[in-house]
Amino acid sequence: MRLELLERRSEGTGPLHRLDPRLKLLTTAFFVCGAVATPMGAWRYLAAEGLVLAFAVGLAGVPPRDLLRQWLGFFVLVIVLAFMVATSHPERRTLGTWTVLLTIIAKNSLAFLAMVTLASVTPFHKLLQALRLLRVPLVLVTTLQFMYRYLHVLTDELDRMVKARRARTFRRSVGVDWGLFTGLIGILFLRAFERGERVHAAMVARGWDGMIRTLDDPEPSATPVHP
Repeated sequence: MRLELLERRSEGTGPLHRLDPRLKLLTTAFFVCGAVATPMGAWRYLAAEGLVLAFAVGLAGVPPRDLLRQWLGFFVLVIVLAFMVATSHPERRTLGTWTVLLTIIAKNSLAFLAMVTLASVTPFHKLLQALRLLRVPLVLVTTLQFMYRYLHVLTDELDRMVKARRARTFRRSVGVDWGLFTGLIGILFLRAFERGERVHAAMVARGWDGMIRTLDDPEPSATPVHP
C-alpha cells in the first residue's frame, strides 16, 4: 500500500471527506465490530454489510481497482490465519471447515476495506485529532503519531538498503532469497530501535511533556509545563 496515494486521496472534497472525523471514526468502528461479530455462515448479513460498504466506497470515490490491489496484499496474510482458526473452530463440525474458513475471510475483508475507505477520506492527522477529542488515552494517540511519522522514514531507509544490496550483489536470483530478506529485516529493526532511542533522548532534552501539538488543535489540550 502506497502511503502517498492514501494521503493525496484523503484531501478530497467529496461528501464523506466533509464529514466530522469523529463521526467517520465511530461509524467505521461500529461497522468493523458488527462485521467481526457476524455469526458464522450468516451470508445474508455479510451480504448486507457488503452492500453498505460498497455504497460508502462509491461515495468516497475510491477506485475499485486500487481497493482490489490493496485487498490482495492483505489476503495472503488472512488466508493463512483463517486456515489456522478454521481447523480448530468449535463450529467446524456443524457448519463445515469451508464455511468457517470463507466466513472468516469475508469478515476480515469487510473490516479491512472499511479501514482503507476511512483512511481514503480522512487525513491521518485529523484521525488523531478525533481520537484525542474522543478521550482516547494520550499514550496511544502519541504512539500512533510517532508510528505514522517514522513509517515514512523507515520505508525510505528500507529502499536505500535494498538498492545498496542490489548494487553489491552480482548474482541473479529467480526466487525470493529468504536469507537476504530476513537479514534486511533484522538490520532495519536494529536501526529503528537505535533511531527511537536517539529521538527520545533528543525530545527529553528539549523539554517534551508527552503531548504532540498541531496547528489543527482548536485549543491548547494540555497545561504548559513550567520548570
